[in-house]
Amino acid sequence: MANTRQLLAIEGLFCGGCARGLENRLRSLDGVRDAGVHYLTASAYIDWDPSVCTLARINGCIAAAGYRMIERFHLPDVLGRMHTVAERLTNRLAIAAFFAMWSMGAASVLYFGSGVSSDAAWWLAVASGASAGPALWAGHAIIRMGWRSLRLRTYNIDTLIAAGVLGAVLISGFQLLRGSATVYFDAAAMLLVLRLVGQWIEARTRANSIAALIEMEAAAPETAWRASGGDAVPISQISVGDRIRIPAGAPVTIDGLVLEGTSRLNTAFLSGESAPRSVQVGDYVEAGSLNLDRQLIIRVARSPDDRLIDRMGGRVALELAAKGEPSSVDDTVMTLLAKATPVLAMLAFALGLVQGTGIVEALARALTILIVICPCALAIARPLASLVVVGFGRKAGLRIADPASLDSLARPGSVVFDKTGTLTSGELEVAQVFSCSEFSKNEILALAARAETGIEHPIARAIVSRAGESGPGGLRLARKAIGEDGSGRRVEVTGMPSPVSPQSKGTFVEVRLDDVAVGEICLVDRPDRDVIPLINALRSEGIELRMATGDSRSSAQDIGEAVGLGRAEIEAGQSPLDKADLVRNLPKPVLFVGDGINDAPAMAAADCSISVSRAHAAAAASASIAIVEGGLGKISDAMSLARRFRTTGRRNAALALGYNGVVIPLALGGAMSPLLAALTMTASSLLAIANSIRLGR
Repeated sequence: MANTRQLLAIEGLFCGGCARGLENRLRSLDGVRDAGVHYLTASAYIDWDPSVCTLARINGCIAAAGYRMIERFHLPDVLGRMHTVAERLTNRLAIAAFFAMWSMGAASVLYFGSGVSSDAAWWLAVASGASAGPALWAGHAIIRMGWRSLRLRTYNIDTLIAAGVLGAVLISGFQLLRGSATVYFDAAAMLLVLRLVGQWIEARTRANSIAALIEMEAAAPETAWRASGGDAVPISQISVGDRIRIPAGAPVTIDGLVLEGTSRLNTAFLSGESAPRSVQVGDYVEAGSLNLDRQLIIRVARSPDDRLIDRMGGRVALELAAKGEPSSVDDTVMTLLAKATPVLAMLAFALGLVQGTGIVEALARALTILIVICPCALAIARPLASLVVVGFGRKAGLRIADPASLDSLARPGSVVFDKTGTLTSGELEVAQVFSCSEFSKNEILALAARAETGIEHPIARAIVSRAGESGPGGLRLARKAIGEDGSGRRVEVTGMPSPVSPQSKGTFVEVRLDDVAVGEICLVDRPDRDVIPLINALRSEGIELRMATGDSRSSAQDIGEAVGLGRAEIEAGQSPLDKADLVRNLPKPVLFVGDGINDAPAMAAADCSISVSRAHAAAAASASIAIVEGGLGKISDAMSLARRFRTTGRRNAALALGYNGVVIPLALGGAMSPLLAALTMTASSLLAIANSIRLGR
């Protein structure tokens, strides 16, 4: 039985580490061939064999990890849930901050006051704990996520904070039972407040990213052609029961039943099967397929917001989730600290006992380790930097959907460019017509139009735009179009390796009538004006360059030479899957720059993907970064911004490591109290926040 692929919405994801842990658990299921969990869009892509693993079992795995599966992934629904989460976090942060201040107020009297009687001090300690209670309630989800991370064996910031909070509460409770006023409820409350601030920023970043995807779709909606004629219209204007036509070479944008025509569909994007599927009258076709051969007339069977592709989430987020969650420098630091925490806490406790401080003081030292080692600076600084860079990118004409991909964009090892529509304007135009028969140039064009009418392809658009539509429509094959003239004779328009005039540059097609060549047409596509400076800049940095195109070698060579690419840097005759294989085999990290729906496999395989401003809506929505305004020169701007983002992250990581390098030895030696640990941790967090804010300057 064929594998099933689906995109699921996941409720409860709040960090990249949790996403990686859930991804590993899903991949361990029998029958699951591939799985990817994407934290930013709160989605999980799963490819499984239904004869071995059921969706119910996948749901059980997700539930056992502490999350909730939502079978239908719909961006507006995801955005609504994220807004709900952000509102809930706002309320909890307000509660936690308010009561944490009261807890710290009571504790400050104990720390700095003098002349307070032991009875009054005990009651102040009780008041500090009572005030911290609502703060603990507001942050209880953090403690739950810390426990969840242990179950997933993926240690993260919540693991550390949960350990520090629980340690502070337990030791403080023990102290109160002993009649002592030495408590640390305020430190526990402070840890939760700092983490809630980070979560609130993360929620805003995620909501803004999803809103940007929805906004991008609205700005460049998918379209369909009504069977009655006219220009393409947004699919939002199409209703169930309407008749629409799907030209050969065009993507199917709505689900429906074939009324007229026979053709083959490329359904790889939906099913993963590379072999085309034949369809005829009465067959059902689904959005996300590509019509390969002949024009089809279909009757709409599903509304535009209820297509199969929307139910599986393929149009917008499939590529993002399939990538999974990348690991950053911050994640590495947090994992290192999380693994070191129990060892250092036990060491601090043992040293206290050896030095004769007593059990209570030894426990206080262990608690101090739990508090000082919490990298709250990273927990706040990383999401804040993401929020700043997304806003800054929007002002620069860039829609940054996946801030995590900026780490790869900062110093790519390879850059792969699509040709038509990326390195070039994407709109071919007829430059010259050559006749090698009794037919005139206009008659050659008219014959070519008989084969290219009804086909959605750059060559077809250029010829039909010059000659006008003619006849019922042609048949688009892999390397040619076929039709008939008015007398029923076979007309072919096919690619050719060599032009009539060696001085001519461009894409050449041969026009044949009943298998006899009657003429040739030269079509040109102008390179983007920003290409050459960009190529030179990338080459000067030692980045490996490639151009990948489905066109012939001669056509690819013409554009390659025009933009400064060598013969070895040009990959011609590449299918969408060939492009993805090329990306996987180049030096990492790989940046892919494209514009079409057929670039989706390569974008998914790349560490970072960029869509140009003239890109198809599906390509723009699935790209890590979309150029909204401007040409290819924006890639240099994006790389510069990515380097600043990575530098900021590395500075914050260095700050966290340097801070721990200083305070951990002090805590081990008993030179720090839990209060001083909390204060120094807050100071390091403020420094990291200031460093992240500088990114937007």
